Amino acid sequence: MKVGETAVISTITGGKNLRLRLSGLGIRQGKRIRLVRAAPFRGPLLVEDVTSGARTMIGHGMAGSVEVCDHAPS
Repeated sequence: MKVGETAVISTITGGKNLRLRLSGLGIRQGKRIRLVRAAPFRGPLLVEDVTSGARTMIGHGMAGSVEVCDHAPS
């Protein structure tokens, strides 16, 4: 994703603890998110839940486990 783009989370790969951590941050399958800011040099990413406006910062390692698509999954 590029800064400013929105997408729907299609799947979250990784272990149970990672999925629970992301879920606790509000990052779940089916949510529409927007990439607000990406820090340089593989720094953290600021993502926003489009529906609620809640913003969360996650690292590149966590973000690499989140697969997105440009439309809602069927």
